[in-house]
Amino acid sequence: MDKEARIELQPRIVTPPPGPRSRAYMEKEKRLFFAAWYTDKDVPFIMRRKQGWLVEDVDGNRYIDMVTGWASTPLGAGYRPVLERVVEALWESGGVECTDYVTDIRLFDLAEKLVAISPPNLTRVAPDTTGTEAVEAALRLAREKTGRYFIITFHGSFHGGNYGAAGAGPLAPDVTRGIKEYIHGFIHVPYPTCYRCPFRQTYPSCGLACLDYIEDVILRYETAPDQIAGVLYEPIQGENGVYIPPDGWIEGLHAMGRKYGWVMIDDEVQTGFGRTGKMFAIEHWPGVEVDLMPLAKALSGGALPIAAVLGTDEVMTASDEIYLGGTFAWQPAACVGALAGIEAMERERVLENVAALEQIALERLAPLADRYEIVGDVRIKGVYIALEFVEDKESKRPVPEITRAVHKRCIEKGLVAIHEHGLWWIRLLPALNMPPDLFRRGCDILEEGIAEVSREYGKGVA
Repeated sequence: MDKEARIELQPRIVTPPPGPRSRAYMEKEKRLFFAAWYTDKDVPFIMRRKQGWLVEDVDGNRYIDMVTGWASTPLGAGYRPVLERVVEALWESGGVECTDYVTDIRLFDLAEKLVAISPPNLTRVAPDTTGTEAVEAALRLAREKTGRYFIITFHGSFHGGNYGAAGAGPLAPDVTRGIKEYIHGFIHVPYPTCYRCPFRQTYPSCGLACLDYIEDVILRYETAPDQIAGVLYEPIQGENGVYIPPDGWIEGLHAMGRKYGWVMIDDEVQTGFGRTGKMFAIEHWPGVEVDLMPLAKALSGGALPIAAVLGTDEVMTASDEIYLGGTFAWQPAACVGALAGIEAMERERVLENVAALEQIALERLAPLADRYEIVGDVRIKGVYIALEFVEDKESKRPVPEITRAVHKRCIEKGLVAIHEHGLWWIRLLPALNMPPDLFRRGCDILEEGIAEVSREYGKGVA
């Protein structure tokens, strides 16, 4: 890459965000869209374009992109080997087709590829359009297979925004507002959020109390195991701040599921396709076999919406009368884009780059918990990264105001990451193929923001 291109890859702030054009569009946004669309947004600019690993706003500011379409542009924006094939497929296929009625030839190559790269026991595919729909499809498949009603899910999980998926994932009361009172059939139990253990214990002396809770409390007092169809879980909780379960939890959960005949649903909508350093996050636990695996986001290759559920023969053939998918599920061009994205990950050895970025994160970000009073915990798995902010190390009191100040300061310096209104962690979801030097620069900006905000709030800096 020549010098001019290297300069182009750097963030650039020409006017403090939000600039005048962004402010004008943000006012228009309030007039045009429903209130919840804009109320909690914490990004003070309007995007004009994305290219590679950078976002440019309408005022000419350029930011390092650590959002990547909420993990949906895994190879950076405008990745030509995917987009060119998608455009060609759009012309060739004629655009939209209802492929669950008129099957298109392009579906077969993607389905075969997904089966080839997935855990060996997952041999069939249910096409869908979004992660939410894929999760809801998995729930229906599990209940259809077992004839049972209840699904165990976990506090702090997010599985989607529609009635069924939102009811399954109690991330926060605002997510289930207007839903919880109508949706039943879910049993919510604690996830191993070790930094904030609900049992006030410490791993490993806790003996995985959160796992024992299922048998000691739920199965003893609330629901018989033969009424439970399955377990829906994230192998690493994402929206809740990238909580990585401790050794033994995944294995123990699956052993319990096998004991009682539960369908084990591994929600890889956000962790799938390299985000955690493996093609699928469940591969970090060798020997664990899942029954259903919802996929979306990075499956798109950064092009068109697409989702799927991978499953075992036993679960996927339990009924031939269940309706899943829909008009826009597995559009021909979307299938081409998904396949091209997977092939690019393999061809360009993207997982090796993820390992390099993870090492940078461990070197640059992990030490921040010791260096700054407000950084309570740093959680890193591949390029699934979160920093949690606290008042101090002893109290661990959440500090949404300070977190938002760090987030805004980073944007002012040319880094956009994920911070949701009212929460006290910031997440980084860089593209899997982001150049290490650019990722390192993003980490530097984040520390600069933390240092400046720490001083402004009178917090300790080592």
